[in-house]
Amino acid sequence: MMGRYPEAQGYLEESLAFAREIGDKQRVARVLQPLGLAFLGQGNLAAARRHFEEALVLARELGNKREYAAALNALAQLHRAEGELDTAEPLYRNVLALARELADRESIAIALLNLAMVSIARGFGERARAMLLEVSTIADEIGSAPLGQSAMDVCAGLASLNQEWGRAARFFGVVEAQTKRTGLRRDPADEAFLMPLIANARKALGAAAFSDAEASGRALRYEDATAEAHAWLENGS
Repeated sequence: MMGRYPEAQGYLEESLAFAREIGDKQRVARVLQPLGLAFLGQGNLAAARRHFEEALVLARELGNKREYAAALNALAQLHRAEGELDTAEPLYRNVLALARELADRESIAIALLNLAMVSIARGFGERARAMLLEVSTIADEIGSAPLGQSAMDVCAGLASLNQEWGRAARFFGVVEAQTKRTGLRRDPADEAFLMPLIANARKALGAAAFSDAEASGRALRYEDATAEAHAWLENGS
């Protein structure tokens, strides 16, 4: 989540080797999914797919719905990174259904974030707004800064879709400042989703106006920024 993919890969491969050596299938299944994400982060899509698919098979065999949902979500990330929205979307919907069944609030929010990004990519802004409002509520309830940061990112994308260029730049500035504080970075699928939308806002505003709006977001207290985003999602303005 900090973008240090080669370093993460080394630790995860060592963990996987230990888990296989002691025959602990639960731990094997648990490690395969983040290891696949480390490969995805480095652009090795074939290795990512191989690890995600093994994780799915193992989680299904073990009857572990939580790990199955995580592996399913990771596979959907791969498809979204490849631009295969028609394949990714039903996988995310399955993840959401499993997360709701498990009453796993964090996983519910993650699935909704991903579905919101698919909706924005398809031009369905109002559908994404409803999902983001639920995510914002969950992030506040469980006190998750990573979820809040990701939600703000997707809000910036939604604002750009709606041609609210200044708001898109402002929300983007909030995330850039938060990224410096937390060290958490977008994965490749999220980066591919957001940056073209931010480029649209920069082009529409012009470099100077975009920079001013972004700076105003960077200067906001994070708590004030999330409250502003939540109010915007609720009121549509």
